[in-house]
Amino acid sequence: MTATLVAPAPAPALARPAGPRRRRLVVALSVAWLVFAVLNAVLSGRWWPWLLPDLLPPLVFALVPAAVTACVAALRLGRRQLLVALVGLVVGGAQAGLNPAALLPAPGRGAGTPLTVVSWNAEVWDAWDDPARFLAFLRAQDADVYLLQEYEEHGLRPGDFPGYTAIERGELLTLTRLPVRQVVALPAEPAAGSTWRQVYEQVKSLRVDVTAGEETVSLYNVHMPIPLDLVNPLSARFRQQLRLRFDARQRQYTALERDVRGNRHPVVVAGDFNTSPAMGDLRRFSGLNDAADANRSLYPASWRSYWPVDLWRLDWAFTSDQVTVRRDEFVDPLGMSDHDLQRIELTVRGAR
Repeated sequence: MTATLVAPAPAPALARPAGPRRRRLVVALSVAWLVFAVLNAVLSGRWWPWLLPDLLPPLVFALVPAAVTACVAALRLGRRQLLVALVGLVVGGAQAGLNPAALLPAPGRGAGTPLTVVSWNAEVWDAWDDPARFLAFLRAQDADVYLLQEYEEHGLRPGDFPGYTAIERGELLTLTRLPVRQVVALPAEPAAGSTWRQVYEQVKSLRVDVTAGEETVSLYNVHMPIPLDLVNPLSARFRQQLRLRFDARQRQYTALERDVRGNRHPVVVAGDFNTSPAMGDLRRFSGLNDAADANRSLYPASWRSYWPVDLWRLDWAFTSDQVTVRRDEFVDPLGMSDHDLQRIELTVRGAR
């Protein structure tokens, strides 16, 4: 009898563990991101130096922790590190401006008075555009109310908007074909004899109360100061301007918040807030509803700066519970502004 010797099968190759340096780097990134995301949620809108991190595109708050979480999972760094990464993803993702409501059915019309409101930063009115094309674009929206920012002095000509009442304070222009009941400039009405430029600097919110059906509706036209001036970041003036901008924004936000909180009418607050979803200033309006809940985009954005696509959402619309937003969309401005036009179709139900 001849025995046949069989060589033992080779042991399966084990996955090569990640190098210690790579593992430490991913762990450090995971912890650092979580700390940053928490600090952003706490300090943004409260501490003036945080205006610099506020400039990040909001998508960073979703993409960075998603990449870190994927690396933690791929390197099998353990449950504890995976939990840290996931918490960072949740905290950051909540500040990224994502719109999960887009996956839900659109709200119905409901009972009440229907209104169409347009809000748009027109970028110095028609200064760089064909005036006829600019006017035709606005008229085509056929809105009941226009809340327009960066209006130029004497930009409106007789007959431009027949049937509308025009209310202006500096750069803020509200056009409405509904009866006007009250006008309130915020933080305060300019002194008599103020120049157009002085009003421009002082008034950053314009409240116009109109009659819609049997209700009085308050429409706020908003253009918050920009958070940053383009000066040398290494200069003393840069730090000074950063603090001045922060203080100016706080004054304007406080005046608007106080007026909205004390207003018992149905409210619509819309305009260019110069504030991204990752910036804490918006926590002031947590008691209102974001019109983007009726937007069909998973990432509604309205401003692109020098990028080929919109990366930031700086334009917002908020409503009280007595207002139902049926549809919200950002409309391409056809090159006439760096901001998209926001068109909101809503229904007013009653006073609160």
